[in-house]
Amino acid sequence: MSYKSAVLCLLAILLTGCAVSNVDRNFSLDNNPDQGIVIASVSFDRIGSRNFQAMFYLDEDIPGAPVPARRLEALAEHVTIRMGSQFKDSYGQVLAISLPAGRHTISSWRLVRSAGYTLSPSEKMVPLEFQVEAGKVQYIGNLHLNLAEGNNVLGLPVIADASPEIRDRQDRDLAIIRKKYPQFAGRTEIRLLPLGTWEGDRTTRRVIQPAVTVPVK
Repeated sequence: MSYKSAVLCLLAILLTGCAVSNVDRNFSLDNNPDQGIVIASVSFDRIGSRNFQAMFYLDEDIPGAPVPARRLEALAEHVTIRMGSQFKDSYGQVLAISLPAGRHTISSWRLVRSAGYTLSPSEKMVPLEFQVEAGKVQYIGNLHLNLAEGNNVLGLPVIADASPEIRDRQDRDLAIIRKKYPQFAGRTEIRLLPLGTWEGDRTTRRVIQPAVTVPVK
């Protein structure tokens, strides 16, 4: 394997390892008595494209957390290949994740484009907290990024801004979950995060990363 291929594979593994994965289809809480299931969807507006990825950060600032900080992502990725959307009105997916009982937080967000362009909050966000109970299944809402267009220095339209919003899309999201995880049907509790714009008065930081050149041997 070439040096370039090895580096790209390592980067793919590291990025995938930081993203939250769905539990297996046959997951049983009876076999995981210290865990609870959290259902949430992540999405962004259709004026974006599959070149974008919306991320919300889970348990970033909890000292001594039993699990490492991870990302909730709008589009699943498998070895650098970005999958399609589960939704018709936005790009996104529903996640069913297993978390240990206790306090958890959604602490920040980011919109990333494959070319290295990112949007993120310019200041630290006030975390959104929720509790997980062992043996329980709960839906906390839709984590959505509203996108706004603008023009770049050449006058071409670009995604210029993003604002996070917590929405109640249980009608859409739980229908998907029932098909994939029938064992959760009838036992999902609705425990929504605070609905509405999340810290909507804060400004957004825009960063264009320089291209990274990997030497080839």
